[in-house]
Amino acid sequence: MHDIIQVTGNVKFKITLDPTIWIFDDRRFELADRISETNGLAIEIEPFIHYTEPAEDTTHAVCHLHDGEKIHVPLATLLSSYLCFAIDGKPIKEGGPALLYFADGSNKDNPIKAIREIEMV
Repeated sequence: MHDIIQVTGNVKFKITLDPTIWIFDDRRFELADRISETNGLAIEIEPFIHYTEPAEDTTHAVCHLHDGEKIHVPLATLLSSYLCFAIDGKPIKEGGPALLYFADGSNKDNPIKAIREIEMV
């Protein structure tokens, strides 16, 4: 099981996200309150990305998955996305540590799973 997500790349500060502690975070919310027909607890990714201080010329992010696949996401889409970190009150094991859902719900049936690194480019 992989418990952390690195945020790297074209940033001033590289950070490590540990979704297992978000259960205690007051910013968490029911994903179904934002995206219908979804389940789980989630948190907005935007504050974490802003903390890294991406360079002004950053246009998108590359999600590096545990199987080596890379998924490119426009920066604006990433900033309005949610990380689902628990389902039925338990940390996500299969495809974890968090699932990335776009705010518009366009990937609600196929969130980005098994992210090990989010590289700002």
